[in-house]
Amino acid sequence: MAEASEPIEVELKVVEGKTQRQLNISAGITVAICLAFLMLAMVLVPSTSELVEDGPDYSVEWWNTPLSERHTMDLPMDTLRAQLPVNGTYQALPYEEHFVEVELPASEQDAGFPGPALMHVALWLPDVPEGTKIPVIMTIHPYYDFGGEGVAGDDSSPNTVPDGGVGKWVYDTFVPHGYALAQASTFGTGQSTHCQDVKGLGEQTGIQGVVDWLGEQEWSNGNVGLMGKSYAGTTNWEAAQQPSPYLKTIVPISGSIGVQEMFYRNGSSESRAMLYDALYEGATTDPTTDDMRMCSDDAIGPL
Repeated sequence: MAEASEPIEVELKVVEGKTQRQLNISAGITVAICLAFLMLAMVLVPSTSELVEDGPDYSVEWWNTPLSERHTMDLPMDTLRAQLPVNGTYQALPYEEHFVEVELPASEQDAGFPGPALMHVALWLPDVPEGTKIPVIMTIHPYYDFGGEGVAGDDSSPNTVPDGGVGKWVYDTFVPHGYALAQASTFGTGQSTHCQDVKGLGEQTGIQGVVDWLGEQEWSNGNVGLMGKSYAGTTNWEAAQQPSPYLKTIVPISGSIGVQEMFYRNGSSESRAMLYDALYEGATTDPTTDDMRMCSDDAIGPL
């Protein structure tokens, strides 16, 4: 029995040795193929910098840096608002002023203000090559003020100066990259005519009129976006309620979507709702003049 078993043991050892050698050979071939493909990829596939070589000549290739390491880069980190990691190449042209006439529905043509309904718009364009079509970022609210004498001064915050809410940030960050900045006053405020209809149909129609006008200009590519905070965010929702084909996006920050949603709880009005129009009229008109420019339905509303 012992002599018969020896050839079997020897045969098994030989088979195991052959199997191990075959596995080693297969593994070696696999590794070699993988290395070959890696080498081909390094040679044939262009790098990220080569893919973007036709784009702007940025001094800092920040897109190659992992997110977890970008805090170590020399990027603008000390500003109050987010900044793009690269500077734009365009300069802002001197501002322009425009009065956009708006056709109001019959219900909003207040008898106390029979003149044309004009929206006052200040506009900054980048010095892009002639014929270039550009998008627009607008902020609009009732807080622009030209002072007690109706002119810009120490007691004023006119829309002809980029405001500290959104305007200055857009002016510094987006105009150099080829965007236009527009700042507009709602009806009855600043140098816009007509009367103030706090968040009403008249105000919505005026906002829509400016969006349409901006989208139709020869220099415009037809893309208009609105941005703002508080009342300047509410005007974004007003623009969306009266949609224009040129309105492509809104960025409302802490803006109310409607007066009823603000003041009504379980079917009852909050006490502050009675003073709502009066408080806004007082905050957005010049107390040194007797021209309150309040729409008649606004005056009747709280009564």
